[in-house]
Amino acid sequence: MDVKLDMELDMKISHGRAREEREECARGEEEVQAGPEPDITWREYEALRNEMRREFRTKDDELKGTVDEIKQTLEATNVTVTGLADQVTDIQRNIADMRLAIENLTAQQQQQQDDDEDPELEDDAHNARGAPRGHLPRGWVPLGRNGRGQDEEDGLGKPKFSIPKFEGGADVEEYLTWELKIEKLWSLHPHYSEDRKIKLASSEFDGYALRWWDSLVRNLDEDGAQPIRTWRAMKEAMTSRFVPTNYMRNIFDKLTLLRQGVKTVDEYYMEMEMLMQRGRVRTCYGSWAFYTPCALYSAGAFDALRSLLYSA
Repeated sequence: MDVKLDMELDMKISHGRAREEREECARGEEEVQAGPEPDITWREYEALRNEMRREFRTKDDELKGTVDEIKQTLEATNVTVTGLADQVTDIQRNIADMRLAIENLTAQQQQQQDDDEDPELEDDAHNARGAPRGHLPRGWVPLGRNGRGQDEEDGLGKPKFSIPKFEGGADVEEYLTWELKIEKLWSLHPHYSEDRKIKLASSEFDGYALRWWDSLVRNLDEDGAQPIRTWRAMKEAMTSRFVPTNYMRNIFDKLTLLRQGVKTVDEYYMEMEMLMQRGRVRTCYGSWAFYTPCALYSAGAFDALRSLLYSA
């Protein structure tokens, strides 16, 4: 009897342990399926989220403030740079005005020196002083204490000689003759300044030459290019316009093809000499040295005259 009770007790204990083990396994599976319990609650999460939002907003406001300060600094810098650029422009303009004033003053001083050294102006003043009151020479300009005319502010004197007129026609010889006459005048007045030479030479331009010269000066000024300041530069500009590039070639062709024909000996020789002068042909040791005057002369002369030249 006792043994049976012991066996029943052991069976109950075994069943109890098995049930506990099954329940423990079931709880373990539920825990595995449910996962670990969270470390923070929802309220703690919301508090953390709100705190992070406030922190982000604070940092964003600080960043915006920094950006605004940078913008203000850039705007102030731009204003300063613009002001400096305007000041530099004003300084450059003032320097240009001062340079122009210095050039004008230098030209006036040079003109005064030319007038003081020009005997023709002194003759005008002497003749005016010797004339009775009310009978001054026509076109006479009263002179001041410094000996300069009151109306000579443009630097243009009152020379006695007349400047040859130039109209700028298609005839090349018209320009070359005009240039030669002007060169002769300047050789008689070596003390004339370059500015005065240019003004005197251009004062007698007419027709096409006048319009061409005015357009050239205006275009150089508008383009900011170097103006024509010397008589040599003026000659180069006029030669480039009024003398064709093949002019010298044509002169040489005329010179080599020149024949006496119906001309007299003097007429033939004068025409040959004129062509040589225009072509600047030298008698020897020049670009056309082999065309000596004798060779050119004999090449186009009559046969009888040519034989006399070679037999002499």
